[in-house]
Amino acid sequence: MDQVAESSGVSKPMIYYYFKNKEGYYKALATFLLKMARSMTRKVFKTEVSLRENLTNYVRFRIEYVKNNPGISRAFMSMISDPNIGLLIEEMQDEFNVMRLELIDPIFDRAKKNGEILPETNGVMVIMMLNSVLVALSMKILNGFGINDKLNTDEIVDILFNGISAHREDN
Repeated sequence: MDQVAESSGVSKPMIYYYFKNKEGYYKALATFLLKMARSMTRKVFKTEVSLRENLTNYVRFRIEYVKNNPGISRAFMSMISDPNIGLLIEEMQDEFNVMRLELIDPIFDRAKKNGEILPETNGVMVIMMLNSVLVALSMKILNGFGINDKLNTDEIVDILFNGISAHREDN
């Protein structure tokens, strides 16, 4: 909680006043962040564009969000890097399932139907891999390392698509 207080600029007693304990803080933070993530993801993902375009827009959005909202981004990074995160996984699962059913599955199903990606592509695994890369990039940004100016956000999606595209050269 010391890190939370320092990162947020609020005293530790004030945090305990509102959240009673670390678990209460994490539950509130997780609920807030997941609802915010679902809302933002709804704004980013569009059913009328390709999966590649959706993922590219998502990468751009996430990188810009971290740059423009370092406080919330630090809170999220603090939460996911805490060894006690396991306490919240079950509680967060419902929110993840809603996001998957409302956003991820339909976009990946459409991409499979349109022949954009391989039929056996696991959309949840693709999003998990993409999010892992974005967490690493977020940490670089938040710790002042920035991102190499030559990094093209399209490159991240291109590398990912090389593994799932139905139009790969080796098919």
